[in-house]
Amino acid sequence: MLNQEHWPEIKERMMGYWNREAMDRCTFSISVKKPGYYGLGGGYEYFEADEIHRKNLIRFGNHLYFGDAFPCHFSYFGTAGIAEYTGCKATRLPHTTWFDPWLDEPDADQIHYSCPEAFEAQKAAIARMAELAKDDYMVSVTDNCGVLDALAAIRGTEDLMMDMITDPEFVEEGVQKLLDIYKQTQTELFDLLKENNDGSVHSWMQLWAPQKLAQMQCDCSVMLSPEMFNRFAMPELEELTAFLDYPVYHLDGQEQIRHLDSLLSLKNLRAIQWTPVSGQPFTSEFIPVLQRIQKAGKNLVLVPKPWEVEKLLDNLSSRGLHLMLGEYPTQEAALEMIDLIEKHSKDRG
Repeated sequence: MLNQEHWPEIKERMMGYWNREAMDRCTFSISVKKPGYYGLGGGYEYFEADEIHRKNLIRFGNHLYFGDAFPCHFSYFGTAGIAEYTGCKATRLPHTTWFDPWLDEPDADQIHYSCPEAFEAQKAAIARMAELAKDDYMVSVTDNCGVLDALAAIRGTEDLMMDMITDPEFVEEGVQKLLDIYKQTQTELFDLLKENNDGSVHSWMQLWAPQKLAQMQCDCSVMLSPEMFNRFAMPELEELTAFLDYPVYHLDGQEQIRHLDSLLSLKNLRAIQWTPVSGQPFTSEFIPVLQRIQKAGKNLVLVPKPWEVEKLLDNLSSRGLHLMLGEYPTQEAALEMIDLIEKHSKDRG
């Protein structure tokens, strides 16, 4: 693997993370650009697998990976992308993808796996990526998380919010239809990538697992009451935590704290990834909430600023804790952070 010679040790430590074992430190990922490399710029190439691979060899080859970091390609075609498989038109821009709603009335009978060609094009690109990546880097499945979010893309978020009041049965039936599409398509991708990844990976969270690993999300839940979340989002999450072997919930925004009791009740949920949303308090200002998650027996995936790490480690258990620390400016800065992590990681049960 490019610039990561410790893959067997990383896998072993990742299993310790998933199993909530007491280890000498928490798991973490740090990368550093090699001197003289300033990046490639640009955005997603989406389907251009050969061009993506050419750039990946340059990008990954010019980074050093520390801790449990590893080179991994993010197969991005749009978040909640199963919406496209039902007929949503995708507008792909260099740095994001948007889906245009197509369902004018709350009629779940119209929701079908009607555009398999959209998935097949993505699958072909991912298959080519895996063929090219070989032993150089990992390749993730698509970012198809968020089934209720996909229904919001299909129907339009404002209309879906009204549907929850005026036609809740449509919402429930629509979610179930999309769940079936998600499980069918994602199973094909997990099977496709299993050999290349020696299991399953999540790219931007820098996580590996021996079986199906993926994030779940419900970003539209920031607009839902706990009662509506339990009715419309929890059935999706319950089914996905049974389908996935290593499910991680992407908690995006402090507004979702009101749903935390429901999330923590999910028996098979492995971890919660806390997102520090722009304009909201930093991760380290939510330590009581993070402690509550750990006490419930769930792992944490955090994205802290460097100055937050010591405070977090001094208040959280290193057991089941994963820090995504991103790209550091120099190798010296990375080594200083590693020393801090090793000194302040403590098993607090």
